[in-house]
Amino acid sequence: MEERMEEQDKKEEDRFAALDEHSKTVERKISEHAAVSSTISNHVSETLSTAITLEKRQKVQLSEVRIISLYKIAEQTNPWTGNHDADLAVDGMVTFDSHHWADMATLTHTTNSPGSKLWIELGGLFRIYKIKVWNHRHCCQERLIGAHIYADDRLIGTVIQAQGTYDFTIGDEDPVYAKEITLQQPLGKHLHIIELQVWGTGPFLEDDKFD
Repeated sequence: MEERMEEQDKKEEDRFAALDEHSKTVERKISEHAAVSSTISNHVSETLSTAITLEKRQKVQLSEVRIISLYKIAEQTNPWTGNHDADLAVDGMVTFDSHHWADMATLTHTTNSPGSKLWIELGGLFRIYKIKVWNHRHCCQERLIGAHIYADDRLIGTVIQAQGTYDFTIGDEDPVYAKEITLQQPLGKHLHIIELQVWGTGPFLEDDKFD
């Protein structure tokens, strides 16, 4: 009888010991899971903080308004004879020793075919803030009257009088994004300019614009 009771007590002790060990194992696993969860939470928090910091830096970098047309790819239709290629509109040459033809050869020139145009491929999607057209200086400035300036397919402005330069500014209330800037003369006039300058910010992805 006593042996049976001792055996029963031993089984109870073993059962309690097993339960105690199981309880410790569960507590240890809970603690480990909590530690892992805390680590993951910290990593997520750090990653989110890094992403926010990078976004802020990106906004600061992309907010710099600068000339984005210099040395970009430029093309024109109906080119005039001689060395008056479209890339002369993006070479940065706008000042000269004198206003004589020989000193101002760095200009673009088309024939007088209606619809002649010159365009700049910006190389990405940019927000456009200002477009400046430097007209021919030593003669024939009236030929640019009637020309249209476009940002992609959007009309930005029209030349309405003869002068040396034209500034087309885009306001913040209606931001303009474009990959290409086009100067087109729909009339039967020569299209010739010294420079076509574009100020903007970017480049941006299609779904990553900061207004």
